[in-house]
Amino acid sequence: MKLSFELLVAARYLRADRPPGALDHLRWATLGLIVVTASVFAGDQLVEYLMRDHLSETLWNLRGPLRGAKYITVLVTVLVGFFIELIRRLTIFTTISTFGLFLGTGALVTVLSVMSGFEQDLKTKILGTHAHMVITTPDRTFTDYREALRKIESVPGVLAASPYLSSEVMIASQSNLAGVIIKGIDPDTVGKVTELVKNTEAGSLDHLLHPDQMVKPASTRTLSTSSKSLALGAVDGGVVDGGAVDGGAVDGGAAPDGGAGALPPGSAAFDPVAPKPSGPKIQPPRKVLPGLAIGRELARNLRVFVGEDVSLVSPMGDVGPTGPIPKSKPHRIAAVFFSGMYEYDSKYAYMNLPAAQKFLGLADEVSGLELKLQNPEATDEVTAKLRAALGGEFLVQDWKELNRSLFAALKLEKIAMFIALCFIILVAAFSIVSNGIMLVMEKGKEVAILKSMGASDRAVLRIFVLLGAYMGSVGTTAGVLTGVMTCWVFDRFGLPLDTDVYYITKLPVKVSVGELASVLLASLVLTLLATLYPAWQAARLRPVEALR
Repeated sequence: MKLSFELLVAARYLRADRPPGALDHLRWATLGLIVVTASVFAGDQLVEYLMRDHLSETLWNLRGPLRGAKYITVLVTVLVGFFIELIRRLTIFTTISTFGLFLGTGALVTVLSVMSGFEQDLKTKILGTHAHMVITTPDRTFTDYREALRKIESVPGVLAASPYLSSEVMIASQSNLAGVIIKGIDPDTVGKVTELVKNTEAGSLDHLLHPDQMVKPASTRTLSTSSKSLALGAVDGGVVDGGAVDGGAVDGGAAPDGGAGALPPGSAAFDPVAPKPSGPKIQPPRKVLPGLAIGRELARNLRVFVGEDVSLVSPMGDVGPTGPIPKSKPHRIAAVFFSGMYEYDSKYAYMNLPAAQKFLGLADEVSGLELKLQNPEATDEVTAKLRAALGGEFLVQDWKELNRSLFAALKLEKIAMFIALCFIILVAAFSIVSNGIMLVMEKGKEVAILKSMGASDRAVLRIFVLLGAYMGSVGTTAGVLTGVMTCWVFDRFGLPLDTDVYYITKLPVKVSVGELASVLLASLVLTLLATLYPAWQAARLRPVEALR
């Protein structure tokens, strides 16, 4: 009963002394903003509809501003509408304090969710390009990897494993060069550990195993596209090296009758006096070279396509009379992949493991083993089992340890952003303090009357604490709900981003329950702390002094 009376008094102090319906005309502003928002959405749909029939430069230039106007008008409508509904019911000071909490908590939820979305997107790309766990031997050469593979496959929690060999080399094309990390892989098992096979957008990793089946680039075609070479396995407009067409020898291929493409004596092809036949010139076959899979950005930098040749240069070469001589060997682009991370797409190049061992001169040696786990988040238990099965000479590292500095920086950045945005809530809390002090000064006589009627100091203290709790709960709840709704809109419809700058197509968003709870807790705690001083000042007010 006492608490109900205190709530009634607190609500009375928060409400403005206005006649009913005094500010109903302000709702026309909200209605007007809703009409403007609907018009912007309709205009965007109309532009998209008109562009289906004919492409216009004017309509194309309108698409960007209209997309931005959609989000801006919705945001302004929500903010103005909420402020109008508050000011129709509460005093101006209470409205400002509550609206400040609303802005602070909404912005905090949105920013933290966007940062969590970037972190999740980065984690997905890292786990898609690299393995969940890596096993190496830092103190010796790793030549017994086959025996280690048999032990690893028997460990519970491990789905697949694949050997790899890595080294830093230079790659050069006819127009450019770059430093890359060459990585020898097993194409048969790498798809079970990483997403390299799924990320391949041109060519095929099978050409790393079978470089003789690699196609020529379209710029070196010697036959017309109407020939049957396309039907015999050529892709991307190229011609398979050594393939036979129509019973004749193409690029040095053998004829169906077992000959080497020889024609009967006396024909025009063997007559040195006869005129040369017209038509496309048949070029000799290219030499079979080891295949190489590179990233999209590296392919752009080198200006190469699938089927073109590049050179790998390793500093680990021979020693000549003048000193070390770098080792250079030509390779052929077999595939182009796109992982979604610029660092990987511009720095990594994959090749067959035996070819990498031969190029680097490491015989039957690997750098380590890559593992894929059933649960990439629970790596501690699997790490302990692997160390027990392999022994102490093997170094077992999970993806968290390998990328510790990166995720630590992201976590620190999120904490710093949380603290910075909490200052918005802190400013709103200071406004609650000033609002409470002014309320105590304004309602001093009423507080004195309550005390003279028998209200205790604790009852008055609770009344003013409930005032702050009411403002905090309304502002925080509305801000969190608005932030969650904003994140849902970003996730459902997407906020387009410039792929040249951000390397992603839309703004990633991930709403975390823990982050929502932390925002709610921080806002409510700051609000309650802000009400303590005004409540204490009202509780120690003496009725005689207030009524004098």
